[in-house]
Amino acid sequence: MTDAPITAPVTATHPVRWTAQAISWSAVFAGAFAAGGLTIILVILGSAFGFGAMSPFAGDGLSLTTIGVVTIIWLIFTQVFASVLGGYIAGRTRLRWSIHADEVFFRDSVHGFLTWAVASAFMFAAAAIAAGGGALGATAVTAAAVHSEEGAPAPATIITDRLYRAPGADPETLANARKEADRFVVRAIAYPDTVTAEDRAWLVEDVAERAGIGVSDAEARVQNAFNQMDTAREEARDEVDTARAASATLAIATALAMLFGAFAASAAAVFGGRERDGLEDRLVSP
Repeated sequence: MTDAPITAPVTATHPVRWTAQAISWSAVFAGAFAAGGLTIILVILGSAFGFGAMSPFAGDGLSLTTIGVVTIIWLIFTQVFASVLGGYIAGRTRLRWSIHADEVFFRDSVHGFLTWAVASAFMFAAAAIAAGGGALGATAVTAAAVHSEEGAPAPATIITDRLYRAPGADPETLANARKEADRFVVRAIAYPDTVTAEDRAWLVEDVAERAGIGVSDAEARVQNAFNQMDTAREEARDEVDTARAASATLAIATALAMLFGAFAASAAAVFGGRERDGLEDRLVSP
């Protein structure tokens, strides 16, 4: 009788899986707070430079174009520099993962991107607060400009002044007569299609009577006033178009700056994570 061979029982092997957290939120928030704090400092510093470069008086200080270009450059610098700091801190302070190097690269990139996203929320909140402070500063600058220029009159007021200019006339009489004319000029600038022939005829007669001049001279004044209204309307449209173009340019620059910031934060997190792992590998245990 022969003995049967004894075989060892077969045990099933399972691959070891990594079950720890994929995102180190403490590192993300640490980097986001650092990036947000630096953003606030740079925004305030840029605002100080901006108020120092601007002037309420025409011809003084930097031009609007130069200020716009400098603002865009400073915005990109702020986003990139703050994102690099936040991403590096997030990568350097996260826990080490015992996984494949490609997965480590991906997760470090995600940490940098999340840090940028959280910091962006902080940045927009800070921008809302800074906008309130900027509005107060702008009000003060505007008030100083108005007082220094002794209340620069609006175009409609200047046009009415020229219509009713009458040396030696009673100022009170002219002031009372100008109220309706002021409303007429403002309406004619904003809505030229609403001006009728009867309105124009009334204005000619009123100017001739109040200024003490002939009807032909009054007609010439009114025609000159309408030419000035057309000019004021075109200037207002140009200013609106310029403001709209500047707003669109700033919005595009802000979006590009944020994209640069997202990329910079991800790259900095990868760099910081690799430095952290490399330093740990070089540690010599006693």
